[in-house]
Amino acid sequence: MVWMLLIGVLVLALLYILWQMELVGKTNKSLQAKLQQREQELLRMQQAVFQLAEQQKMLLEQRLSKLVLESRLSKQEMAAIHLICQLLPLVTRESCSKAVPAQQTIKLYLRQHKTLEFGQLELMMIKHSRLTALWQNNSLISYLQLCTVAVALAEETQAQLNSA
Repeated sequence: MVWMLLIGVLVLALLYILWQMELVGKTNKSLQAKLQQREQELLRMQQAVFQLAEQQKMLLEQRLSKLVLESRLSKQEMAAIHLICQLLPLVTRESCSKAVPAQQTIKLYLRQHKTLEFGQLELMMIKHSRLTALWQNNSLISYLQLCTVAVALAEETQAQLNSA
């Protein structure tokens, strides 16, 4: 009699565990479906961000191409402004897909391509106070603003030179 009661309790416990496992399985399936949907949304958003970064790069380069060669900015500073604009899609991609800070992406690029020294770029950012805080923030949003402000700085120095 005691054995039957013990077996009955064990069967009930086993049935309860199986029921709970079924509930967990259903919850897991619904959460996996939601996760897959979110990942697809994230990929679409990343693609849109990459396209916007490419468009922003082209707009900034157009503005830079309108500037005459003479400027109050040095050739190195102008080269740095061109560089940060050219790197906009790369920095955006690295920041969105791998969460790599902007400065780290730029350092890696400069090590591979040796177009400019990273120290020269930093000196320019410190020299022009409007760029300093954006550079030090080291986020994607700040980098986007940095590119825009740097181009505006080049345009303003060109305008000052033309008016003088």
